[in-house]
Amino acid sequence: MIVVTVLLSAFAGYLSAYVLYQLLLFCANALVRDPSDFEPLTFRRFNVVIPAHNEELYLARLLASLGSQGYPKDRYRVTVVADNCEDGTVAACRAFDVAVLERVDAVQRGKGHAIRYALEQMDLNDFNAVVIVDGDSVVNAGLLHHLNLQMERGDRVIQCYNGVANPQQSWFTRLMDVSRTISNDIVHPGKRKLGLSSHLMGNGMCFDVEIFKAQGGWHAFSVGEDWEYYARLVLSGTAIGYSRLSRVYHQESVNLRQASSQRMRWSSGRLQVLRDYGPSLFIQGIRTGNLRCVDASLPLLLPNPSLGMNLTFLGWCVAGGYSALSGNTTLLIWYSALGLLQVMMFLIGVLHTKHKTANAMSLVLAPMFLVWKMGIDVLSLFGLGRKDWKRTERRLS
Repeated sequence: MIVVTVLLSAFAGYLSAYVLYQLLLFCANALVRDPSDFEPLTFRRFNVVIPAHNEELYLARLLASLGSQGYPKDRYRVTVVADNCEDGTVAACRAFDVAVLERVDAVQRGKGHAIRYALEQMDLNDFNAVVIVDGDSVVNAGLLHHLNLQMERGDRVIQCYNGVANPQQSWFTRLMDVSRTISNDIVHPGKRKLGLSSHLMGNGMCFDVEIFKAQGGWHAFSVGEDWEYYARLVLSGTAIGYSRLSRVYHQESVNLRQASSQRMRWSSGRLQVLRDYGPSLFIQGIRTGNLRCVDASLPLLLPNPSLGMNLTFLGWCVAGGYSALSGNTTLLIWYSALGLLQVMMFLIGVLHTKHKTANAMSLVLAPMFLVWKMGIDVLSLFGLGRKDWKRTERRLS
């Protein structure tokens, strides 16, 4: 019984660290004010790079939104990397004033290779910053304006708001809208207000060109290329800023079948980066007394929200059985409190969304989502399932 108590307590302590960390960010976002706006001294030159593999359905939408930027037209350029395309991606670019790079490589496939190719083809001295946006996205008119302001404040790498373009298309997209809203409107702003580093999300990433010059280009080619590059940047002393007002909205999968291959890739990539960089970030932060570095390890070492909830439920079930045998309900109460706090934070996220009622009703199907997501995480943990790059199925909504 003592061994079971110790194990359940240690597991609850780990989950408590995750929940308390999230609560800290929720409180920081609510209590600390945003910095005031100001007029920039410099209008930086941006190159918006779009790695696009068979993106003819949504690419024109993205290019139109980039053409409507409230930013001087002569201070930014758009470059599309048509990467191993077999559809009308190149043709979709013809109606727009954009540069198109066609890349064909059957061996070196994936987003990381497309980004590296784009950087190799451009003269970085012609620009101050490079912004990377996925081809199935749409951006707001203030994207470049607010990125410019963030760089004026001193940020060298910036993660944009990365929301859902089709939040009301299905129950799945409603749940993802809540999840993304918590990340975009609460967690990342909370980290920024505390002076901590955000992490890269793969879409809507902005880099000072001097970063690429110092790094020798792009060298992250795993299935979790955004997590990998994030970890390398923090280890080298570069923090990631966050711009809540520079908004990118991606086309979300509408059901579990469409999302499975993508989430398998994301989960596998995150676990790979966790093994390769998570302990290194934490140890370096402790050794050097660098709180920002310690914090940067936490998104890797601590669970994501769905995994956190699944692990809490698993602990609650075991604690319930233990309570029935021993008569000690302390651990059961502990796990119950952790579960309720996570549900509370999710409900706060619902209140931050535009479609509150519909999103709240989608919670009825949250258990099915959690079971599916647990399957994805288990397969990834044991190295099973798809880990290579595969384009997520898209349909025109």
